[in-house]
Amino acid sequence: MLRIRTEQMACLDSSARGVYVASVMRFLRAQLPRECAELGEPELRARTERGITAAGAHGVTRRWDVARFIACQLCLGEHFDTDPVHAWPQAVLARPYLTPSRKMDWIERHYLRPYRRRATPAT
Repeated sequence: MLRIRTEQMACLDSSARGVYVASVMRFLRAQLPRECAELGEPELRARTERGITAAGAHGVTRRWDVARFIACQLCLGEHFDTDPVHAWPQAVLARPYLTPSRKMDWIERHYLRPYRRRATPAT
C-alpha cells in the first residue's frame, strides 16, 4: 500500500495551487491586458492569490467564477466586495438564493463587459 506523508501532501497541494494561480493569471492577461500590464508579474500573482481567498469568503470557488471575481478586483478595485462605493455587487454577493456562478454572471454582465470590449481591438 502506498503511503503519502504529510510533507508530501503539502507539496502536492502547493504545486496544484501554483498551477491554479497560473491558469487564472493567463485568463486575466487574455481578458484584461491593460490592467495586468500595469501591475507587473509579481503584483498580479499576489493579487491573484489574495483574490482566490477573497472569492472563497463569498463561496465563490469554481475556477471560472474565481477568475471573474479577480477580474472584478482588477477593474473595480481589490476590495470591490467590501468597498461602499460598490454597493450593488456587494448586494449580489450577499444574496443567499443565488448560486456563486449566478452571482458572478450578474456582476460580470454589469461590470466586466465594458472592460472586455475596451480590450478587444477594433476591426
